[in-house]
This record gives sequence, structure tokens and C-alpha cells, in this order.
Amino acid sequence: MNATSARQGHWILDVGRPGSLLQLFIVSFASLYVEVMLIRWLGTEFRIFAYIQNLTLVACFLGFGLGCLKSSAQPAYLFDFRALSLLVLIVDLPVREWKAILDVVVSGLAANSDLSVWAVPERGAVLIKFLIAAAMVSGILLLVIATMVPLGAWVASCLESSARIVTAYSVNLLGSLIGVWGFAGLSFLNLPPIVWFAIAFALLLLMQPRVRDIGLAGGLILVACLGILEMGHGRSVKTIWSPYQKLEVRRAYDDQYQISVNNSGYMTIANLTPELLQRDPSLRDEYAAGNSYDTPYRFAQALDKVLIVGSGAGNDVAAALRNGAGHIDAVEIDPVIYGFGRTLHPEKPYQSGKVRVILDDARDFMRGSTNRYDLIVFGLLDSHTQSSSLSNMRIDNYVYTRESFEDAKRLLKPGGVLVIKFEVRSFHEWMGQRFYSMLSQIFSHPPVAFYCAQVAALLPASVFIESQDTSFWNRASSPELAKFVTNHPLPYGLSDHPDTEPTTDDWPYLYHRGRTIPKMYLSVSGVLILLAYLLVRRNFSYRETRTWEFFFLGAGFLLLETQMVGRLALYFGSTWIVNCVVLTFVLLVLIAANLAVDSIKRIRLGPLYLALVLALLVIYLVPWARLPLGSRAIGLVLGTAFSVPLFFAGIIFTESFRRAGGAAKVFGANILGAVAGGLAQNFSFVFGVKALLIVAAVFYAIAGLTRLFTRSAQTISPANAIQTSA
Repeated sequence: MNATSARQGHWILDVGRPGSLLQLFIVSFASLYVEVMLIRWLGTEFRIFAYIQNLTLVACFLGFGLGCLKSSAQPAYLFDFRALSLLVLIVDLPVREWKAILDVVVSGLAANSDLSVWAVPERGAVLIKFLIAAAMVSGILLLVIATMVPLGAWVASCLESSARIVTAYSVNLLGSLIGVWGFAGLSFLNLPPIVWFAIAFALLLLMQPRVRDIGLAGGLILVACLGILEMGHGRSVKTIWSPYQKLEVRRAYDDQYQISVNNSGYMTIANLTPELLQRDPSLRDEYAAGNSYDTPYRFAQALDKVLIVGSGAGNDVAAALRNGAGHIDAVEIDPVIYGFGRTLHPEKPYQSGKVRVILDDARDFMRGSTNRYDLIVFGLLDSHTQSSSLSNMRIDNYVYTRESFEDAKRLLKPGGVLVIKFEVRSFHEWMGQRFYSMLSQIFSHPPVAFYCAQVAALLPASVFIESQDTSFWNRASSPELAKFVTNHPLPYGLSDHPDTEPTTDDWPYLYHRGRTIPKMYLSVSGVLILLAYLLVRRNFSYRETRTWEFFFLGAGFLLLETQMVGRLALYFGSTWIVNCVVLTFVLLVLIAANLAVDSIKRIRLGPLYLALVLALLVIYLVPWARLPLGSRAIGLVLGTAFSVPLFFAGIIFTESFRRAGGAAKVFGANILGAVAGGLAQNFSFVFGVKALLIVAAVFYAIAGLTRLFTRSAQTISPANAIQTSA
């Protein structure tokens, strides 16, 4: 036993000798817990990490893989708490001016018009702003990487010293599974980051050989870190961390409230009670002239049944009640936002007996509904958060696709009316063109389109109204409504021959102009590639074929996992519980693969590689959405289909893992392959989401050919790696 290992022989929790299964379980739990914590926290507090959702994931993989490559002995700390604390200081320093500087600096990466992210386009000194932003993002990524390096070294060291490799890998997967659900439980309880970090620090102390090794300075750093997290919000603001996002609500005036999501203005709770309108004649006149909430009801004839998609804090529900709706189905994904509306909205719309609240993903509800509606309203669903840390998806990605609008059309009664509201910025007019063109194609008639400015707390929006009923178009062409539309033109032009790419379930990128990789993604990917090269060039055994086999296994597996999470979200909803269930299924399939390897004496990897690639191609070719089954049934069939290549991939990896003999460097190569898989997701912006299955098949084919080449060259491959689930 070397000096470092000997020094780590006395633990607060008796986890036995270094490399014990209990120690491995705790370290595996901590690895996934810290990783998911960083993904959630950074995606909330630092805007660019919200728009490029897998950015933190890839940085975590890079740090974890680097730790594996450098693993010769267990490090002194479970994770680098000094790097993590500095990250907290930079990102969450409770100084308003500093927050503004961060926003301005990092917005330099979005100095283009091919992606709708920041509110205003960048102008002037673009190159200087870009370089400053790239330096800032690089610094943040380096701190994330540094935080994860010890965790990678710990896991690699534990696995390398384990006598039974397959059993150790199973323990690693089990610890990862508990780590995912542990953090999910904290999200379900709406607990804030100070609790997340406190638990992480408790794990750090748990794995310390002696608490005093942290030192006085280390203890002060931990306390200061928690203090910064506690001071991160003003006392006049109520802050709740829902399962999806950080929500802040503050009282404005006249019993109205402003709600911010992830530090950005998001929605209001408006007060249009008769008492207020009586007291304020100017507001009454402005409200009567037209707003984006009430105006659409002028175009509807019957209002017996109304569906509101993205009902939020209740403004759309209140508008439906004011205009005489008989029954309202209000769909909202975030229970905390619904809770704000129920307790704070002056008009109490959610307390009405006419309203049925459905806490679900909007797309999932529409897919499974058999109801028919006189009016369907898409509220202002502009998303500020992600649906999965594994992909570039946002919660509303699948809501604004051609297939989603076709689902809404199917739910309309013969005389029904569809209303799409969205805040389209004048310098991103292509987004408005996208809605106009898609609705024109689906309904075979251009929509009625107009713009409503903000009225008090009722937010502005471009409004698109469609119907397949002839009487609707007769009403829309009446002098009164035609005059209203003429007097409320859109602040941008529309054409009958657009060049804007329509969004589909295979290309659901609402905020991307066309089938190109946005410059911001290219910039950040370039930063990551440069960092990866500088950090691993001395430790990555690029001359050895075994290194590349495990590298491509990692890349293929991440894309396979990404596809499974993203595709199943279409059929079960983009809710946090669905993501956790899918990830649990992935880990259980991998554990089953481990059991298979343990029970089979001889496994031929060549046929398994071939079967894996063929299974991926079959999943790609099958038109799943056209199957004559219900939404959930298709999801179950698709999930079962995905389990086949996943099981083959698990057996291939675990058998290679067993033959490897425990080399930590190739263990790191596998994780670095996952970094490549994360960056390869950018191809979906060009070729579509489904095409990632082909990319994954190519990665696995290269891994198989690499093994074949290694065997033909009679090269022994003592490599070891692990596929971790984020």
C-alpha cells in the first residue's frame, strides 16, 4: 500500500479498505449526485448553460475522464471543494452589478441572428466581446472540470483495485442509480441549492480520513460557500426551486405579481378585477381596446369547452372565464407556477368550478386526449429550462412542432378555433414566419395574424388564429374584426414563400433558424475541444487501439442513451419523473447485461457488435409514430425496442471490461468518448434528432472494427472503462 492509500485508512464511515464495494457505492453515488447538481444549478444561474443544456454534462464527463486518466491512487478529497466554492462565488455572488456583468459578457457568444436566445442582438466590438465571453466560459468550464477530477480518480481507483470487476461495475451502476433518484427527490421537495450543496459537503466529510485534514481554511470555505448560496436572493422576493426551474415571485402594484424564471422575467399575475377597472378608467379603456389574452375570444363563436396549453399562473384561464367559457381544461407542467396562480391571482381563476387543472406535459396531454374543444389556446410557453440534461432539448421543444399542431387540430370540434400566442422579437422575425407557414400548411389556409401590445401586466404577443370552419373565416372577414387586424399589424413581414425551416418531432428546434449548427454552439464546442486537448494530451494513449475501442464505445453509448431519453419523452411527456424513470430503466438494463456476462462462460463480441448496429438501424427505419397504437403503447414498444441495443451494448462493454484487467487510462478514454458523443449531438441541428442513431451505429461499428484490428494484430488489450449515466 502506498503512502497515500495508507493515509486514507481511517474513515468517519468505516468503508473498509480502499477499493471496497461500500466505498465504491458511496463514490458512485457522489459522482452522479454532484454531476446532476452542477447541471441543474449552472443551467439555472448562468444563462448560457441554460441554452446549451449538455454543456455542463460534457464538462463533467471531461473532468471525470481526466481523473480516470490520472488515477494512480485515491485523491485526498472526494471532489475539489475549492474549485466548487470558487464556482459558487463567481456565479452566485449576491451583487446585482456583478450579475449584470456576467449576462453582458457571456452574451458575446450569441452575436448572431441564427439562434433566438438573448433579448437583444449584439452590436459593435463583436470580436472583443466574443473573446472575453469565451475566456469567461472557459474559466467556468475549468472549474467544473476540476471539481469532477477527484471523483473520476476515486471511481477508477476503486474499480482497478476490485477483485471482481463485473460485480464492482454493477455496484457502480447501482450507486449511480441512487444518485439520480437522490437528487430527483430533492427537486420533488422543492429544496434550494443550499441544501444540495450541504449534502455534497456532507459526502465530502464522510469520505475524509480525518475531518481535520480539511483544515480551518477549508472549513471556512465550505461555510462561506453555503452563505453565498443563502444570500443569493433578496428578502423581498419569494424564491422556490420547482422540479424544473428557479422561480421568484415579487409583488408589484394593485395586487399584481411578477414571476421570474431562472433569473429572467417570465410572466405576470395580472389584476383585471371589476373593482380595479372601475378605479382606473385609462386601464379599462386600454384593456377594452385589445390585448393578447382576451382578443382571441372575439374570433370564437362557441366556448362550451376550452383547452389552454401552458396555463401558467392563470391569466389565460381568467381571460377564458371573463369571456364566458363553459368548461376549461388548463394544462401546466410546473406545479409551483400553478400554486402561485392558485394562491396569488386576484381573480382566483383556478378556484372556479369550471376549471379542471392537469399537471402534465402539454404534448403528452394532447396526444392522449380524446376530448374535443371549441377553442384551444397555446399560452406564452417560452421556455427557460431544459427537459433533459442529456440533450439540447427545452421543455417546449415538442410543443411547437408540426405534429403538435396537428394533434391540436385533431382535438378541435368541427367549428373549433386554434390560437397560438408567442412573443416574437422583431430582429428574429423568422420565428413568426415559422408559425405562419406551418399553420398555413396544416390548415390549408393562412392564419389570421396580428400583434397585441402589453396592457398593464398582460404581456405582448404575436397572435396566430386558425380554423377549418368556413363560418370562422366569414366572421374574421367582417368589418369589425378585419379593421382590428389591420390596426394591429405584426411588427415584421410575412411571406407566402418562406425559407425558414419548419419544426418537426425530428427537428424540434424552435429557437434555431435553420438546419445549421448555431454559431454559439460551434463557439462553445470549440472551447471544449481545445480544453480537452490541452488537458488530456499527455495522458491519453492515442497510439493504442484499445484506447480508441473504449473511446468509441463511450461516444456511441451516450448518443444511444440520449436518443432513448429524448424519443420516449415524446410519448410519455418531458417531465422530470419521466426522465428519471427512463434513466433508471437504462441502468437496470445495464445491470442485467452484467448478470448475463457473469453467467455466460464464453462471449463472442463480433456477432454482438453486428447485432447492436443492426438493432440501431431497425429503430431508425421503423416509422414509430404511424403505428396503429395509442401514444403510451407506442412508447412502451419503442422503449422495449431500445432495450435490445442497450442490452447488447452493456454486454459488449462489460465483457470487454472483464477482459481488460482494470487499466484506469482506458477507463478514462471511455468517459472522454462520452464527451465526443455529447459534442456529436450538434449534428442533430443539421440532420435531425433521429440521425443520431446512425451516428451512434457508426461509433459502435468503429469500436467493433477496432477490436477486430486489435485481434488480427494479436495485441492484448488490458483496458478498463465504465459507461456512466448522467
